[in-house]
Amino acid sequence: MGRGVQARIFPYVFGHFRPHDHVLVNGAIEYPVLTGVFMWGSGVFADSADEYLVHSAVLLAPFGLLAAFLLARLGGARALLFAAAPAIVLYAFHNWDLLVVAATVGGFYIWRKGDPHLAAALFAVGASLKMYPALFVAPLVLEQLRARNGRQAAEVAAFGAGTFAVINLPFVLRNFDGWWATYAFHRARGPNFDSIWNLTDAGLFSIPRLDAPGVNLASTLLMLVFFAAALGAGWIRSRREKVYPVVPVSAALIASFLLWNKVHSPQYTLWILPFFVLVSIPIGWWIAYSLVDLMVYVGVFTFFYDYAARGIFESPAQDAMEAGVWLRALLLLLLFVVFLRSSSHPPDTVQPVGEPVGAA
Repeated sequence: MGRGVQARIFPYVFGHFRPHDHVLVNGAIEYPVLTGVFMWGSGVFADSADEYLVHSAVLLAPFGLLAAFLLARLGGARALLFAAAPAIVLYAFHNWDLLVVAATVGGFYIWRKGDPHLAAALFAVGASLKMYPALFVAPLVLEQLRARNGRQAAEVAAFGAGTFAVINLPFVLRNFDGWWATYAFHRARGPNFDSIWNLTDAGLFSIPRLDAPGVNLASTLLMLVFFAAALGAGWIRSRREKVYPVVPVSAALIASFLLWNKVHSPQYTLWILPFFVLVSIPIGWWIAYSLVDLMVYVGVFTFFYDYAARGIFESPAQDAMEAGVWLRALLLLLLFVVFLRSSSHPPDTVQPVGEPVGAA
């Protein structure tokens, strides 16, 4: 049990990032604060790595069940694309991502019930677990602007930012270095070995190898371009449909984030999985993504075994891993477009465009 869990060190409040050797020390953790606290809490009564895994799984399971239940309420039988997905078997307890998935699905469920303020707050809770749900506040704000309700748009943004601040501020005040260590670590780290940014021997798809600052710049610029394209495409579509397509745009945002981010751990599949339920696209896209994800999984972990246990670097597993990573990137690029052209499931209701809500 690493990251200070075995030593019972409460996360962040005593830790810092050591930049000269890129090490997090004394309870600093590479994840945002709510994940770090959950990791610490899971280990309070664990005396071994095996016990810790069991405790974490028991505590995580209700969040997976909650996400599946809410998706069933939203998407009916399509929720099986989440609950019965191979990724659930592979990754449910691989990391702590079921927490953020539950918060994200909860946000969309509450939004469907007509409360964008609480939805933004739940996305902020999600951002305090893993950062990506912060992206989904932007479509909520644009939805209100499309309805010509500037005041409510500002309130939705404030609910999201305020919730994130309330959760994080105690850690910031107690030990800024320990809180900031999470973000300093990710800024300094290079791309994953199984990232498109680290694969330089892939034929026509080869890209120049960049150092960490170069990857940060390139990946950030590409993500910002794709984020702007997704939000803008949603706005253009809303002029025709009279309602901003919150869910399709959110799905495109996560696809572009996964496509260009320098880190793409295998369990990130859980992040995109709910959107196969929440938008109406042919099931073939889910099948294709599941098969490619399985290819990446087998390639990555067989490569781990070949390299760590057998000292073999170049192997069929490495070829499968690289092919899977590039195929996954291609699928994400295609899904970016497919999601933007899709409809929500269930369909969005048209909101009146004209007088702001509450106007006389």
